[in-house]
Amino acid sequence: MEYSKINALSRTGENAYGLWTLILPRELIHAIRQLEPAESGSWEDIFEALPMAGTYAEDTLYFVLPHSKDLWLVPGDMGKGVCAEHRFNGESTQGEREEIMERLRENLRQQGYRFRPNACFSHVDVLKTLQKIMEHNTSYYRTDFDYDREMLLKAANDRNAHKQFFWMSRHGGTLCFPERSVYIEQTEQYNSWNYYGRCPSERAMAFWIELYGEKDGIVEGDIVEMDYQEHLDYLCANSLAPDRVELLFRSPNGYQIFDFQEYKRDWENIVRQYGTMERKEYLVENEWQLANIAARGRTLQHGLVETQVDNYVQQLDSDRLCAYGYEAGDMALVGPQDAEKAVKQGLECFILNRDSSREPLSDVEELRKAVSRKKLFGMTAREKEILGYFRQECIPLFTQAEMRKIYFLALQAGMENEPGESGLLDDIIHKAECSLPQAERISARGQEQEALRGEAVR
Repeated sequence: MEYSKINALSRTGENAYGLWTLILPRELIHAIRQLEPAESGSWEDIFEALPMAGTYAEDTLYFVLPHSKDLWLVPGDMGKGVCAEHRFNGESTQGEREEIMERLRENLRQQGYRFRPNACFSHVDVLKTLQKIMEHNTSYYRTDFDYDREMLLKAANDRNAHKQFFWMSRHGGTLCFPERSVYIEQTEQYNSWNYYGRCPSERAMAFWIELYGEKDGIVEGDIVEMDYQEHLDYLCANSLAPDRVELLFRSPNGYQIFDFQEYKRDWENIVRQYGTMERKEYLVENEWQLANIAARGRTLQHGLVETQVDNYVQQLDSDRLCAYGYEAGDMALVGPQDAEKAVKQGLECFILNRDSSREPLSDVEELRKAVSRKKLFGMTAREKEILGYFRQECIPLFTQAEMRKIYFLALQAGMENEPGESGLLDDIIHKAECSLPQAERISARGQEQEALRGEAVR
């Protein structure tokens, strides 16, 4: 049985509130989601609509659930003695409205909610769109996306293949599964999709994909951002047990179907007997019921906003930076791999702290320590633009000797020109310095200091 957190509010005075964060089975949370909300609206609307304790049955709890860009206040009769039964469940706190509101906001943020409508990308280049999302949200194991690309490309070109998929981008990789397979219990797909709902540090983002096909080398389709936690609640209450397993082996054995329990118990001997397995698909007793569950799951896609992927990923970065106290334009977000490349190239890169302070990264060892502490990294827009050149992994236009000469010529010109013209030369000097190997860079800086003390640069 899968469990998750849910938040309940109480009110004991004009400006006296309580927040109780419980851990309940996801099936029960899904049932709570089906109840009629007492109020739907903004944070202020929810807190204002919350009734005083004593004006409703003591077995009723008022749950707060995100719903698109709004919140729902949902009263649920939890049964006699609910408070006594769950007195050691989760954590609770008391305080004034603003204090409890901020605590609730942080709880929901940690649970993966973003307080905005989910995005929809219609009739798009599916692979290009997913790659841009992956590059902004996935920091490690980005090669997972190569497998996703292959799976989606193959399905787009096979008229008999499933066209609906679930895709996930997370901190440490990606996942891509046919939609139907996620609704079948005891399978790798079902277990993996559930697992990351328990890992808030993974920043899992879930999407539903429908493929139209491939045209001129482009995989076309729709992509819909999902409320991952709401879908997990639905999944735990709406899934089917596997009945059989269909396996495709290399010729001459071809397709073979096994009872699920037989396959689970004896899969090693099956592979030994039939040879290399090329494809595996789990089957259920009632395929119509499975299709109906999947169709009803799509109705969770509500309050969608059509957008462009470039605007979407820019908003993702902005949301994460704002959570750390940075205004738009202050910093550009970068992942650990880009931060490492920036440090190696001598570019300015910072560790970002939640109090809006920042610490310059001086070397790779310091970066690795920051990564182990789950830190966020940022650069100025100017420095990130230069980083874009080094990310291309292209052959340099100039040799090291030529770049060193350019560096010193620019440095000499900077000392001879008027102050008003120094901005452009400073940019040239900085870019040239970053293009030099680290040993050359240190040597160049030493000679720069000599030049600034009045020595001639030759």
